[in-house]
Amino acid sequence: MNSTKSSAGSSIDEKELIEIFNYMVEGIITINDRGKILIFNHSAETMFGYDSSEVIGSNINILMPEPQRSNHDNYLKNYIETGIAHIIGIGRKVTAVKKNGEKFPIHLSVTEYPSKKEGERWFIGSLLDISQQVKQEEQLRRSMKMDALGKLTGGISHDYNNMLGIIIGYSEILSRILKDEPKPLEYVETIRHAAQRGSDLTRKLLSFSSDKPFSSEVVIINDLLNDDYKMLKKTLTANIQLTLKLEKDLWPVLVDKGCLEDAILNMSINAMHAMPEGGKLDFATSNAEIGPIDAQVLNIDSGEYVKLAICDTGIGMNEEILSHVFDPFYTTKNEKGTGLGLSQVYGFVNNAGGTIRVYSEPGKGSCFSIYFPKYVERTDNIKPISNNARDETLPHPPATILVVDDEPDLNNLTCTILRADGYSVFSAANAKQALTILENRHIDLVISDVIMPQTDGFELAHYIKNTYPNIKIQLCSGFAENRGKTVTDEDLYKKILLKPFMTKELLARVKEVLEE
Repeated sequence: MNSTKSSAGSSIDEKELIEIFNYMVEGIITINDRGKILIFNHSAETMFGYDSSEVIGSNINILMPEPQRSNHDNYLKNYIETGIAHIIGIGRKVTAVKKNGEKFPIHLSVTEYPSKKEGERWFIGSLLDISQQVKQEEQLRRSMKMDALGKLTGGISHDYNNMLGIIIGYSEILSRILKDEPKPLEYVETIRHAAQRGSDLTRKLLSFSSDKPFSSEVVIINDLLNDDYKMLKKTLTANIQLTLKLEKDLWPVLVDKGCLEDAILNMSINAMHAMPEGGKLDFATSNAEIGPIDAQVLNIDSGEYVKLAICDTGIGMNEEILSHVFDPFYTTKNEKGTGLGLSQVYGFVNNAGGTIRVYSEPGKGSCFSIYFPKYVERTDNIKPISNNARDETLPHPPATILVVDDEPDLNNLTCTILRADGYSVFSAANAKQALTILENRHIDLVISDVIMPQTDGFELAHYIKNTYPNIKIQLCSGFAENRGKTVTDEDLYKKILLKPFMTKELLARVKEVLEE
């Protein structure tokens, strides 16, 4: 390449052309018809980690993985002999190899340049490193998949919880009736116990869903890790070295403390199983300012976050396992695992407004990075109410209660429990029936399901608050979707009574709400 002419007629020699290439943002590589590298611009040097002097004169296949490396010369030969372009003039995604052996994706466009040297043909390749783009696309794909799975499991759990609530509730009623008949009582208790196990399973599924109500409190993760350090040491085998690398003055976060402790324990046990011969498990915390670019990659809002990194030196995971690592019921432990551990962690982190990412390679261990939003104190904070039941035998003030639920059996069960405890009770199958009763009867408390056809529980609650401000409201759900919920409903949302509930939970909550 000696010189060429611009449209103005001035000549550009090879040295000037190379200088122009060096100012281009894209990586530019030119080769001849034997695959020999002729030009390697500055962007290509940055992209591949080579200095141009290290590669000029070498075959272009040093930048390719197998089997492309072995087949590249044949590609060129076939094109020169047949003129059929499988690569020339076509932009495509390919895998390239850096000087250190690391593989990465690039977008490659190749065109043929009319060489001035007789009998030689030249080709110009324009390259873009698309590693970040591919990573973002993969994160978006996984995020969409997890969101879809969360909605699916939540929807199933809603119906399942309604059925379990009926079984548990009537089992408790039968237990009282049959208290003097040991054998039938044993059968009923077995039924109730099995239903309770089903309830525990659905609660695990709901923790995977991003819409599960949760109790939150301000937590300093460093304090929690220091408090749990001895417990974690006892849980892990003696040949695993546990270290804490905690940043001073760590920002507070607003999370469900119990869920965070469960997540830490769950991930510690997973790490232990990944290190059967022993190894290192590191917990590291840091304050993180997430800018717009990183926020896009992490699929969160930019701002201030607390990062918790949990890294092990175990066997690691391949791409196939990584693509399913947060899926419910996916496990690599065969019958020893439920496949719900990491899906629960994923749901909990998303509930807290954060995100979780994992990096792993076979033989090189795994590192989970969890980001929680920094807690900023608000004056209107609402202290969540727990699901722990008081003794339902305590006296309570007389009250008239309206139960609204579109599941007839569950509606009847709830009414039966409340009437047996001395309350006056009305029932409605939907919001329309409920409003008719409210117009004609004095009601002290409305207990409503959240998910109902046409008008849901939040919409009904909003209307009651505006029309009958003295009536108290308690929402119940096995899966509380965010539809219809506004900021003014935050108190109701946090105090949702989760289905299926025990008789004593229902009665204790009713008494608590009436006494507020």
